Amino acid sequence: MLQEHRHQKIESFLKQQKAVKATELASLLDVSIDTVRRDLEALEKKGVIKKVHGGAILKQNEKNVLNKLFNEREVKNIEMKQEAAMVAVELIEEGQAIALNGGTTTIEIAKVLMEKFQRLTIITNDIRILSILGANKNFKVILSGGFFNPEEYTLYGKQCEEVLSNFNIDIAFITVNGLSLENGLTDFRIHEVEVIKTILSRSKHKVVVADSSKFETSSYINICPLKEIDLIVTDSSIPSNILEGFGRENIRILSPS
Repeated sequence: MLQEHRHQKIESFLKQQKAVKATELASLLDVSIDTVRRDLEALEKKGVIKKVHGGAILKQNEKNVLNKLFNEREVKNIEMKQEAAMVAVELIEEGQAIALNGGTTTIEIAKVLMEKFQRLTIITNDIRILSILGANKNFKVILSGGFFNPEEYTLYGKQCEEVLSNFNIDIAFITVNGLSLENGLTDFRIHEVEVIKTILSRSKHKVVVADSSKFETSSYINICPLKEIDLIVTDSSIPSNILEGFGRENIRILSPS
């Protein structure tokens, strides 16, 4: 297949799916991974797509959430994330099994868990969360296994998902990059999306923890509608019009009073 035709197929696929893994493109186009990488580099130079770890996303307008490096996100809205984390842990009872997916907000939850609990089982795919919670010898901390994402300090892939699917989880605390009434939960982290879906499928209670800046924003990859989530926990800066709008759709939001 000629390069021009491959580029057209990649653009067409991304317009439909918004995101794609390089391995998927190699299979779709029947070419090598190296050829796919060269094609993605060429399309990125044209401004058509944006390369991300393991694949590509369709270049979007500025209203969509941008794929920022982990260290940038870690310090952004830190006080809001800490406030939301303090509210979230009030939902936990000693001795429960909880899940934390990878993310800057769930890291803040892990820090609070160290202060407030003595006996928990925590399942995660985030290495930084493991390093925080591992200091408490009474915690049972289970790391999923899988491939390592050096940009996010998380694990992903089929092995990761298979390990997570073996557990019965009392409460899942999920962090995402965007949530809106129109698009539900969304994220730009291609590998994290399937991890989130697996955790949610194994959890009795599904809780999204998001600072108020995440509301009514959308990222590139759809995860699930808001109706599939039991509760959203956020900070006290959440605007009243957001609370009212989500309330009209029977979406529960918990924030500091």
